[in-house]
Amino acid sequence: MTPNDPTAQGLATMASAGFEFGGDPDQVAHDVRAMWEQLGRPAGAFEAAARAVAVLPQRPEVPIADQARRRAVERAIGINPVEVELAAALSARELLERMAGTVTC
Repeated sequence: MTPNDPTAQGLATMASAGFEFGGDPDQVAHDVRAMWEQLGRPAGAFEAAARAVAVLPQRPEVPIADQARRRAVERAIGINPVEVELAAALSARELLERMAGTVTC
C-alpha cells in the first residue's frame, strides 16, 4: 500500500485530526484501529498511513506581512494555529509508526 492510497490517507487524516482536537494517544489509537478493522484490516495500512501524514493537504503559505492578520482571523473563527496542526501531524506519524510495528494480521 502506498501513502496515496485512500485507506492510508484516511487513517492518516483520522490520526492527525484526533490529536489536533485534543485526543490522547490511547484514544486516537483506538479510533484508528477501529477504522482499520472496519476496512478489513488491510496489510501495510499503518505503515502507509504514517508516510501519508507527510502528504496530507497543508494550509497555503502566506507572506510574513499577512501572517498576523491570518492568525487573528483563524482565532476568531476557531481554527487551530498551524503549530497545533504540525504537532498533531508529528504525533500522528509517531503513533502510526508504532502501530505498524505492533500489528499482526
